Amino acid sequence: MNKTINVLGVLFRVTIASLLFILIQLAFYMGFDLAGVDVNVHKGLFSVLYGIVTVGAFLLYAFIRSYKREKLIEHRRMNLITVFCGIVLAFGLLGIVTIYLENAIRIAQSFAPMQEQIDTYNEHIDRYANVEVEAVPYWDSILEFIASCLVIPLAEELVFRGVIFGEFKTVFNPWLSALFSALVFGLLHGVSIHIGYALVCGFILAMAYHYSGSIWLTFMIHAIFNFMGSTLFTFLDSGILGDFTYATRTASIYLAVFEEICIIPAIAGYVLLRTIYKSKKEEEANTQKINENEAKSEEVTV
Repeated sequence: MNKTINVLGVLFRVTIASLLFILIQLAFYMGFDLAGVDVNVHKGLFSVLYGIVTVGAFLLYAFIRSYKREKLIEHRRMNLITVFCGIVLAFGLLGIVTIYLENAIRIAQSFAPMQEQIDTYNEHIDRYANVEVEAVPYWDSILEFIASCLVIPLAEELVFRGVIFGEFKTVFNPWLSALFSALVFGLLHGVSIHIGYALVCGFILAMAYHYSGSIWLTFMIHAIFNFMGSTLFTFLDSGILGDFTYATRTASIYLAVFEEICIIPAIAGYVLLRTIYKSKKEEEANTQKINENEAKSEEVTV
């Protein structure tokens, strides 16, 4: 009975957290609309503002949730090995997404509904799909760069790995918790073609967070993923630094190959994180056993 109540409590809190994440975005969409500000033109301003509010809201959520309980969000300091694993994982995830999209494009050649979804996805990730480059102020392009590389990754990691995965992990094992949090992560990304790889990335990020015990690791992975995945090329397309059209197209081809190659070292990095985690758990178990034996010896002596 208690187990059922705990599970229902977690599902309720995850629902509240998910709704909070959605409502913050909707509130800013409505606010921009009422103010007569075009989100397509000022996407950077929109992203920075809603991202900062999301970070604040979920830090407050975690603080209240952790009061007189075990802390909800883990933020252990990273060492060099953890940082290295995070970097290769970020590029490996980019490689997985590249292969996923390449296969989706192949399927779309003979399946019209898939092509429609790919077109929708391309519009979703293309900063300039619904607005001319010249219409976007340079300052907003800079804000979008900051938001995509720093603010949004931090906000989403606090929401999906810190809070939602953390809530699930209070009643389920890490693998199930990672799967459930990845489902929420995928569904809340909205675009159907996006959901597939968001599920995979969400699961791997959750397990990397579990093994490292550091939200900073998944924040770093997410930031690198966004930077190399689209943000860098979008910033160069803004024209702030000049015309890089040919260079970005050429670089994206070579980068895609590099990212696919990185899948193998990414697997090795993931295994290394898991091995380090297992080793620490064994050390902690052995230390606890030694302490218990010493305590028993002292009791017998007394």
